[in-house]
Amino acid sequence: MSVVALAFFVTGLVLGVYAMLHGTERSVAPMGAPHERRSEYNPAAEPSAVFNLASIAAFGVAFGLTGYLVDRYTDASWMLALVTALLAGGAGLALQSLLIARWAIPSARADDMDPRYLLQGTLAKVTQAPADSRTGALVYVLDGHECTLPVRSLDGAAFALGAEVVIDRVEDGVAFAESWAAVEQRL
Repeated sequence: MSVVALAFFVTGLVLGVYAMLHGTERSVAPMGAPHERRSEYNPAAEPSAVFNLASIAAFGVAFGLTGYLVDRYTDASWMLALVTALLAGGAGLALQSLLIARWAIPSARADDMDPRYLLQGTLAKVTQAPADSRTGALVYVLDGHECTLPVRSLDGAAFALGAEVVIDRVEDGVAFAESWAAVEQRL
């Protein structure tokens, strides 16, 4: 029982770290043009509160830790250790599911981002150089789709054709950007 419990514990930890780093939501599908999004929340990508990676990880950690401790430090039979570990795993799954259902999902639904800054930090390439303070064009890739937007410089300087830029914000369908070289110097 100890080996099985430790395997569940380690697997639960690995899944938990993966869920922490990558989240539990599916990828966000484009809704119209990406620069016309109102937020990154997508109801179609909403995870199940019970059946998701974080809840499975919680079950694995609670089951594994309890099973190991009961098997290793008590004289209980393997059947009692298994039942105790299953109860602890179920409790861990229930608590994690409650946390997701009561906090994470409602928080994602209520998140109201300023649509001007949804593309902030996105790398793009100038495809039509703006003359002086006029509008040019840029292309960027988001969610595997290539998108084009009119572009203006943040500081009024003209961009060279093919220059790499970083989008600061999008207002009225026009991206305001800064050259990557200027951003790179600040980093």
